[in-house]
Amino acid sequence: MNVLPWWVKPLLTTALAGAALYSADQFGYQRAVTLYTAKLSTADADHSRALLRLTEQRLTEQAVTQEAYQRLNEQAHQVSWELLLTKQQLEVTQRQLKQRIPNAVRTDGPRFTGLGPDSLRLYRQLLGYYASGEADLPAADAGHVGKAAAAAGTEAGLSPADLLDHAADYGQWCQQLDAQLSAYIRLHSATEPEVQP
Repeated sequence: MNVLPWWVKPLLTTALAGAALYSADQFGYQRAVTLYTAKLSTADADHSRALLRLTEQRLTEQAVTQEAYQRLNEQAHQVSWELLLTKQQLEVTQRQLKQRIPNAVRTDGPRFTGLGPDSLRLYRQLLGYYASGEADLPAADAGHVGKAAAAAGTEAGLSPADLLDHAADYGQWCQQLDAQLSAYIRLHSATEPEVQP
């Protein structure tokens, strides 16, 4: 049997201990690398899933917003179309009413110092005050006016035809504003629930 010298035994023990420590260190290092690689992969996968969910959520929100925008845009176009039709209808109505001005002035005749009953009825129609049966205006009696020729300043003032012509233009403008306001109120009422979160 070979007996090792006394000094080899501690060297051999140290070498074996060093090899064991090195192996343990390498094993621990490999284990740590494997463990942290797995954790990093899990964290990366979680992050990717979170980003995917966030992206899907944003796309869904964008689709909902786009759909709401489309509805609002269609409603705005509808309101614009209604306003255009209303404006055209008002222009036709006002043109027809303006054609009645000479007849109303002629029917009232020179007996009145201002607007006579026919002119006043037409004036109210031109401004958009359509009486239910025109019964709200009593028949005028020219005999209670006095002498129309004695009224001061009738030659310098506006004639009934001029007043009625102005009423036609002003009435059309007022009725267009009323139609716009009504259309915008309807649009706002229709879209109010969509706008609020």
